Amino acid sequence: MLQEITDQFAPLMKRYSIYNLWEQKKTKLGDLSTYVVEESSAAPAWDDSERCGIYATHDGMIKFSDVHDHGYRVVLETLARYIATAPALIHGRWDKDVEALEHERQLEAENLMKPPLQYLLSDNGKKPNRNEWFIVPRCSSTYFTGRRLHAEIVREKLGPINHLDEANRHRVCVIYGLGGSGKTQFCLRYAEDNKSRYWGVFWIDGSSEENAETNFASLGQQMGKGATFTGGMHWLSQCTKPWLLVIDNADDPEMDVSKYFPVGGSGHILITTRNPGVEIYATVGHIRFGGLDPGDAVSLLLKTAFPQDESPSPKSDSRKTAQKIASELGYLALALANAGTSIRRDIYTLEMYLRHYLGHRKEMITSKSISTAYEANIITTWEIPFRRIASRESIEYRDAVDLIHISAFMHFDSIPEVVFLRPRDSNINRGGRHRSSDAAQNGPAWDEGSRFRLRTALSILYNYSIIDHDSKKGVLSLHPVVQRWAKDRLSEVDQKRWLSAATAILAQCISPLMEASGQRFRRSLLPHIEACLRGLKELYGKVDPDAAERAVEIERFAWVFAENGLWKRARTYQLAVLEFRTKKFGRFNTLTIQAQCSLAQSNFNLFDIAPCLLAQRNILETHWYARPSFADWMIWRPWKPEHIPYCITLSDLTLSLWFAGKLDLSKRAGERAVTGLTKRLGPDDPLTLMAMFNLARTYHHLGEQRASRVLLVDVLRKRKRFFGSDHLDTLMTRNELGMSFCVADKSLPVAERMVSNVVTARKKLLGEEHAYTLWSMIDLARVLTLRRRPHEAITMLEKVVPILRRTLGETHLGMSMAKANLTQAYIRAERWAEAETLLDDLLGTIPKDHPDSIVAMLGYIYIRTATGRMKEAEKECLRVLDVIAKEKILSANSSRMLAIVEQLSLIYTKQERWNDLEALKVKYPSIDPSGKKQFNIWLV
Repeated sequence: MLQEITDQFAPLMKRYSIYNLWEQKKTKLGDLSTYVVEESSAAPAWDDSERCGIYATHDGMIKFSDVHDHGYRVVLETLARYIATAPALIHGRWDKDVEALEHERQLEAENLMKPPLQYLLSDNGKKPNRNEWFIVPRCSSTYFTGRRLHAEIVREKLGPINHLDEANRHRVCVIYGLGGSGKTQFCLRYAEDNKSRYWGVFWIDGSSEENAETNFASLGQQMGKGATFTGGMHWLSQCTKPWLLVIDNADDPEMDVSKYFPVGGSGHILITTRNPGVEIYATVGHIRFGGLDPGDAVSLLLKTAFPQDESPSPKSDSRKTAQKIASELGYLALALANAGTSIRRDIYTLEMYLRHYLGHRKEMITSKSISTAYEANIITTWEIPFRRIASRESIEYRDAVDLIHISAFMHFDSIPEVVFLRPRDSNINRGGRHRSSDAAQNGPAWDEGSRFRLRTALSILYNYSIIDHDSKKGVLSLHPVVQRWAKDRLSEVDQKRWLSAATAILAQCISPLMEASGQRFRRSLLPHIEACLRGLKELYGKVDPDAAERAVEIERFAWVFAENGLWKRARTYQLAVLEFRTKKFGRFNTLTIQAQCSLAQSNFNLFDIAPCLLAQRNILETHWYARPSFADWMIWRPWKPEHIPYCITLSDLTLSLWFAGKLDLSKRAGERAVTGLTKRLGPDDPLTLMAMFNLARTYHHLGEQRASRVLLVDVLRKRKRFFGSDHLDTLMTRNELGMSFCVADKSLPVAERMVSNVVTARKKLLGEEHAYTLWSMIDLARVLTLRRRPHEAITMLEKVVPILRRTLGETHLGMSMAKANLTQAYIRAERWAEAETLLDDLLGTIPKDHPDSIVAMLGYIYIRTATGRMKEAEKECLRVLDVIAKEKILSANSSRMLAIVEQLSLIYTKQERWNDLEALKVKYPSIDPSGKKQFNIWLV
């Protein structure tokens, strides 16, 4: 029967992802210990399937009580990977079916189709540019009316494409005016109408510096340059094809808008703002937007009020009434569209609207939050439908009110509706409540079962033109003026309550496990996180946590900043959270320890190693005292604990000590971490594999290449099986193994192939300018140098160094690595002067007590020996050996130190100083007495 099932299933296997698990601990059945299901039966060696052992009994294989249980990370990463790849596989199958059907229909239609229309020629007789990139947040409104003259003026001011002004600057046009005058809608329509003129059209949210930088980072990621602000800016600066850049809502008078103008390139830039002072950035002029032309204003009002009907004749009573309404609204586009929607929704008839509007406006003008009659004109048009919604008692209308109150404290654009559908997190208490609605209460309010309620509430707000809802993208947006109105109409007490609700809703969307599959979603939350943090500062005067729940929220926001490379911002909030928890709960509390771990990781990513080591040592000491159970004190050698949190911290410390150049301490910490985690979690757990990887890297730099490769091969094999070939952890292991082959001075073609493949994969996954991609390119350049292709290495590194300078800074460790490898390439190419100049820079940045400073000095010695400056080389050798002996930077048998001794012996040999040579051999007996070269200068 089993064979029959297997035979029937075999042809279908390639259509499915299969992962077989088996037990690695025997089950006790009375006096017998055995495997319930043997490995060969539980996980047959099928092609195109994955398999893994779980360090547990048959009964306990996939029963997890916490994140440290055996196999938990394996199962979690596998499910996340399958979830991430499933949509593409499903769509791929659909696409094949659709392709077959389309091909059949195409054959039938070919005879009926006319020849394709040729592109219309532009004014100068040339074919217009074909658009390849059109990245805007949404399409323009179907009710857009007027501004034809303004569009012609803007087009005339910007002039022909691929044309800079006399000062070689981009052509920048500023559009300023009142909120609600239609500036954003005008730019959307202008971009659509002129799309074919530009190779690319790009949109930047200029409402804050953080949002503008996030948008550029998204652009950089989309273009394969890495998700950094400088990556996106640099990419656009290097584009030689014509593009249009729209910087929208640049209202902040403190913001330097020119910071977001790409250098060089072939660009036209449109800026929208309510701040007239921005006109100083215009290079081709500015346009002030006020009300629409009276005729266009009436047409817009009637078009939105009666979309299915023909506009009334100019002499009709309806048009006369519309003219009066438009005049009272100051001909402002947004106010007219809102008024038309209220009429279309039968809140008031066209004839009744003006009377009721005037009554509401009189009330609005007395409000402290309204400063001008123009604001009163616009806000009144929302207040009328909102009061109608708020007066209804049904749950969907109360939900709609709550949604507006919560959205008022997020960023106005692209709020993911999924944030309201996420299950609530018990670690975060909700803040705030409105009537009997539960949108801001504790518990599961907007979970999957409530999708219908959410869509109904969104539909209500959309139909009243209070929000814009894109159901395909699953996002809702508000006009900035609408959002300000929604916030200002609340009392200060209510503002604090709804801000707390919005902050908590965002925080509960951020999983404590920070799964890789959710990274793109969390990135989309950045503008909303920024908005909530600004709100906290405005209402409370600070962002520091004042309660345990607020500390959880700020901590999770910091995780998102750190995940997106904003480590300085993450560190600021992590310090505040740590200070609060230390005072509130004490240093031994698990939440305090978690905050310390996050802070240490941010310091590590900023290459601020000293505070990172200090934090990790404090964490280690805390775990030494705060053991999970009494049994953890009863082990032999209780002064060397083995509980999981302690061993994880040892693993982290291994990496930091390696970076700090304290290799012997790193080795001791790494070996204890691997032993403890293997014992507690098993040899296949991802945490154990990370500890093994960190230890292997330390072995590598200690010159223990065989031990390093044994660990790296084991880790690579398991990570490929558990996570896949393109997982970031797998790529990191493959890169390190390739460099291990390189340093061993054997299998250099294999090393080149491995590291080159990692470079290609990281470019695809992370972008060309991501730190890890650049790291791999630096390593690849070193391999090329060793393969006697220094000119290729120099070409590669001379491209990498400016990127590092722009993205990471001159003092970053990655810059030191790049310069060190570039120095080697210059030396191999015998470009002595350039190599010596770079070494001068390096010695100014590397700490004197770091082993890498010895490598730099070794380069100096080699250059001077090769160029015949023997006296200088000898003096430098003796000085460096003296420093090593006094500071104990390197061990006595270190390959780096012995390479210096070998260089000194070479100098003595060339000068025929045999007595000095004999004395050197007595002091350092490791030197080959025959004078044969033992240490390759290119490998140490």
